[in-house]
Amino acid sequence: MATKVEIQSQQNFTGAGSAGVLMFLGGPIVSGIGYSEMLGATYGSLTGYWITIWLGAIAFQVGCVFMLVGRKYDHEVVVQPTQAPAATKGEPAEWN
Repeated sequence: MATKVEIQSQQNFTGAGSAGVLMFLGGPIVSGIGYSEMLGATYGSLTGYWITIWLGAIAFQVGCVFMLVGRKYDHEVVVQPTQAPAATKGEPAEWN
C-alpha cells in the first residue's frame, strides 16, 4: 500500500528574533543620525557622534545574529494512505 505524505512548514520569530529585526533595521538609522550630526558639527568633541555611529553598527550586527537564532519552526505532517493500482498481467502485485 502506498502512502502520500504532505509536510507544511511555517517559520515565526520568537521574542529574540523580533528584537533582532528592530536592531537590524534601527542600527543603520542610528548610525546615519550619528554621521549626519557629525558632518554638521563645527566645533567641540566628536566623541559622542562616534559612539552613536558605533552603537548603530553593533546593533546592526547583533540584530543579524538574533534574527538567525530567534526563529521557531512549526511543521504539520499529514500521511494519507492511497490505494495501489491493480497489478497488470505478468507482474506481481508487489512491483506496483
